[in-house]
Amino acid sequence: MKILKYLVVFLITTLIFGCSKVVEPVKKIGIGTNLLNYQSDNDTVGSLIIPPDLTTPNSKGLFINSGKTNDIEIVKRMSKVDVRRDSFRRWLVVDLPPKEVWFLSKEFLRSFGFTIEKENQQIGILETNFLEKETIVPDKSLGVFRAALAKALKTSYGMPTADKFRVRIEPHDELNKSEVYLTLSSIGEVVSGEMRLWQPKEKDLELETEMLLSMMVFLGSNEVDATSKIDSNNNESVISIEVKESEVGYATLVFPFNRNETWRYLGWALDELSIDVEDRDLVDGSFFISVSPDRGFFSKLINTDGSINNYQLYIKEVDNTHSEVFFMDLSQENKQKTKNYSFTFFNEIASKF
Repeated sequence: MKILKYLVVFLITTLIFGCSKVVEPVKKIGIGTNLLNYQSDNDTVGSLIIPPDLTTPNSKGLFINSGKTNDIEIVKRMSKVDVRRDSFRRWLVVDLPPKEVWFLSKEFLRSFGFTIEKENQQIGILETNFLEKETIVPDKSLGVFRAALAKALKTSYGMPTADKFRVRIEPHDELNKSEVYLTLSSIGEVVSGEMRLWQPKEKDLELETEMLLSMMVFLGSNEVDATSKIDSNNNESVISIEVKESEVGYATLVFPFNRNETWRYLGWALDELSIDVEDRDLVDGSFFISVSPDRGFFSKLINTDGSINNYQLYIKEVDNTHSEVFFMDLSQENKQKTKNYSFTFFNEIASKF
């Protein structure tokens, strides 16, 4: 009888082995209830095509309360951290100057095992590598038979996903305060024939919010207070962004705000689209960006060679309630192809609102 029982278990295990993996139980992501763990073992899947910047972490999201970075002592401190929200964004207002927030933000990202892949303190932008984590498929999506097998064998179905984060730090209108924007980008594994590939995934807003909550606590906010602020702060607004043609044939974005508020919304939209910002000038109202119109998302991940074009986005305030964003080709070639792309690009930005 025991032999028969073992054979049954073996056959069931063989049946589901190709599409399931034994994993540790994880909590459902919920605001203030989840410890954001990323994989820390060295297991790899031979058939998986992994972009070079997808690396293995060395920790499990444990906060680093003290350390040293660039000769500046990083210590956990009590600071006033507020959260702001509108229909599109959540961001933090921290009672610390941007320089201090910069180093704390780096330590926060590293505490989860992320590597800082890009950083430019002058423009206040940090960007991590992609880090892999397990995604569990809910029982209701498996069907009755597979769900029962998974429960009996204590296994879970899931395809890996990988996340990266961008942190943008802006000076606040009040001296010695900072605004902090955190943006999540994710890719997920898919099966294509006999290959398993990575492709972009829809943003998980709950996960992004959970990470923002963790950042609030790391910067010095009380966890209970931080959770309450995120849950209660709900300043909904509706705005309309217009795309029109300029006198020279390029697309122009029209925002219903003054220049400073337009600057904030445009910066957020560039974060959402994962646009590389090479430089920016708040006084002049300009973003200098690099994009590759002819390359897909996966090509960008593996850093293949190709044409990289540099553009300037210049904000001009019309009045206190309207501003225009102009698309400028820094090569000054003014090709029709570039003009057409300016409309594609600005329509992508407008679609975020």
